Amino acid sequence: MVAAVVTVLISVAALLVADHRYFWYGDTPAAYYGWWYHLGDLVRHGHWTTLDPHAWRAGNIAAEGQWGLWSPLSIGIGLLTTVVGDMLALTTVVKVGLLVVAVVGVYLLARSYDVPPSAAYIAGVLAPMGGMTQYLDLPSWLAGETIWALLPWAWWGLRRTMVQGANPIAALVAGYLLVSVGYVFGTIMLIVAIVACLVDCALARDRAAAVRIVGVGVVLGLVALTVYLPGVLTESFTARAQNYGNSNKFTTDPLALLGGVLPTGVVPASDLALMPYSYLAWLLPIVLWVDWRRLWRGWRPVGGLLAFTLLAAVLVDGPGQVGPLRYPLRLEPFLVTGVVVSLVVVWSRFGLARPSATRLALSSAWVVLAGLETVVRASSQWVAQVCSVLLVGGAIAVVWWLLRSERRSWVAPVVGAVTLAGFGVQHAFFPTPPSPQRNAPTDLAAYRDLYPAASGDLMLVGATESAVQADPAAARALPIGSAWYLTGASSSSTYTAISEAAYKDRYCVYYQGNSCPALLPTLFSVEPTTGRERIDLLGVSSLLLSRESYSAATLADPPAGWQVAERSPYAVLWTRRTPVPGAGSIAWTSPGTSVSAVRAGSTGTSFRVDRVPAGGGTVVLRLLDWPGYSTSTGSVGDPVDGYLLTVHVPSSAEGHTVDVDFHPPGWPVEVVAWLLALAAGATWSVVAAVRRSRRTTRPGR
Repeated sequence: MVAAVVTVLISVAALLVADHRYFWYGDTPAAYYGWWYHLGDLVRHGHWTTLDPHAWRAGNIAAEGQWGLWSPLSIGIGLLTTVVGDMLALTTVVKVGLLVVAVVGVYLLARSYDVPPSAAYIAGVLAPMGGMTQYLDLPSWLAGETIWALLPWAWWGLRRTMVQGANPIAALVAGYLLVSVGYVFGTIMLIVAIVACLVDCALARDRAAAVRIVGVGVVLGLVALTVYLPGVLTESFTARAQNYGNSNKFTTDPLALLGGVLPTGVVPASDLALMPYSYLAWLLPIVLWVDWRRLWRGWRPVGGLLAFTLLAAVLVDGPGQVGPLRYPLRLEPFLVTGVVVSLVVVWSRFGLARPSATRLALSSAWVVLAGLETVVRASSQWVAQVCSVLLVGGAIAVVWWLLRSERRSWVAPVVGAVTLAGFGVQHAFFPTPPSPQRNAPTDLAAYRDLYPAASGDLMLVGATESAVQADPAAARALPIGSAWYLTGASSSSTYTAISEAAYKDRYCVYYQGNSCPALLPTLFSVEPTTGRERIDLLGVSSLLLSRESYSAATLADPPAGWQVAERSPYAVLWTRRTPVPGAGSIAWTSPGTSVSAVRAGSTGTSFRVDRVPAGGGTVVLRLLDWPGYSTSTGSVGDPVDGYLLTVHVPSSAEGHTVDVDFHPPGWPVEVVAWLLALAAGATWSVVAAVRRSRRTTRPGR
């Protein structure tokens, strides 16, 4: 196990020598680090909350899911970000730590099938080398790496509970950490692992084991209800309900998967740059050296493992979009886990002691065909494919010779060395991840006191993507996405993977927070119901305008009531001469209605109704009309401009205080489900521990 960890750490060291910012691409600085920091900062100050009104379209923390509101792991990392100034160092430690967690988990999972340590070493070394792990999850998509790292532990815990009747605490803790990450693909694959265990129970005709697995599934299902129900009940209000026009992004096909024995094999042509996303494991062709008769007679103990791998392959090769779920190739790391564990387990149990030359020829033919298939897809990469074919073909021949000459003890170290060599070939030809390098600063202090002249709620206006990718200095002046949380500014231009649809469409704000240039005139246009400019309804007091999107004349000429407060080579800051209250405050009241004594919090606003006509009145709040709002008096009406929370108050409300509160839809169910999951899991674990203690202390044992 230690050798597997060391082998993988060698590859990590090589990555960091070549590019010390390899773990700082794409959504790591644009989304995850800011989420961590804001969550940690909230918890430090005792403000754990399900909503951040000032983030507007990105503020529904509960519905977003990936914030990890219920995750001790996410909260712990978040607390660290608030005290560690070197953002790149902390990110690197977290990602490498997760990689080690994954290697150890895969090792333990393989060992649970009674394979020798050397075979489990091979699985542990091969698992992190998959194409999507190397080129998406490690550099950018941290949620993907986290769920992939935790799944082997949850699966191992399930098998302990199933096969040994052990205390379920390992499965429950690992499963809780996995589900509470809030990335639904992890929960989907946990369900697949539970199904795999139930297949094993059915094949073994072990009803008691099946009951235990179902019990774990029920407890973790309650956790999933807490984590995902807000998003499910909010989904119709988000951009996820719209047609994304997936265009086969992050999809694959069976031939590409069969070609996944080459470290440089690429996925089918799509709107992505050619990358070796579909790489599974170079050792896969030795599956042809199995004694098929023995496998046919003795496959039942590995039936669940094979079922997991088959289901993972079907999901990876599935349609590009199913409802709000997209990009099936994101599940490729789980397929790699299933493939490598299946490979070492099947080989250990049913492998031929001395595979014939014919078997070697068939495996070599597979490698050559994989190279030809990849060259047909991407002829420009022919040199990379030739190198991969020579490396993998030669390595398989060496493994065959070691088996034939009864030098089996050398197989594991040779596999480890070849895996590192394949890693080297892969990154030599594909050194840079496809996720954008936005050159985000890595020192937390760089974000402090940015734009000190800004006041009130701030909005970024215009495009910034080209500037920050081209110039690190621009990245220091133009925070992208969730990096705004690091500045201390109250910005609505943060990152979201869901986005409130009506707001997003009105203001053409992209997922990472920047916008189309048309946002500026839209902000100063008049909303017909209220007769107010939209920027007044939003309560924005500071606008950061990108020089990339507007002429110098436009930037130098703010509207009446606004002024140029700061200039940089990349942006101009406009501020109101008289700031207005921000999110949560009153935006407008209907004629004859007046309110006062407004109190705005993260999940509620209260105001006193001073005057209201006999027919009632309308109060428009500077809040998004997310599902989950309720009012103590009157009713929540249709949103003004399609997105602003609107409350109708009756004449009887005059002189009274109206409380407008937010709880995620389904909140009572979610809280009760969480409490039940904790209570049931803790009770079961304690009872199991007590029973085991009584058995071991019984006289005569």
